[in-house]
Amino acid sequence: MNAPMSTTGTVALLEQLSDFIPDSFINELLPPHKGRGRRQVWSAAQLFRLQLLVLLTPARSFNLLVELLPEQRAWRHFARLPNRQSVPTVFTLHDFRARLSLGALRRIHRHLLEPLLESFPSERTTVALIDSTDLPAATSAFKKS
Repeated sequence: MNAPMSTTGTVALLEQLSDFIPDSFINELLPPHKGRGRRQVWSAAQLFRLQLLVLLTPARSFNLLVELLPEQRAWRHFARLPNRQSVPTVFTLHDFRARLSLGALRRIHRHLLEPLLESFPSERTTVALIDSTDLPAATSAFKKS
């Protein structure tokens, strides 16, 4: 029996998810820039893991993430950063996010789903629908009087 997922923002959740991130696939999909300019200090997999930390931890912005990284050993371990003094800059994270296209995210998603779908019994029929309906916000508290 599989263990339940841990609570969002906990070290246990980061440990559970870490093995599922396909680092080598991400590094092949988003190779470092070749040619003139600064050399890439961080691999695409490390930067992708840092993007995930913004979603999985209470640090909801790159500014806050970069500020808290030196203090958070578990976060650095999840992102595979070598030490507390060497962390990417906010500019580096924004630059990587701009380079991380929708097509690349879909390929990573497909790479993660393929083993799961292959293990699913083919005789079983399943339908899934994505509901992208925008819900209206309850904004009556902000109406001008």
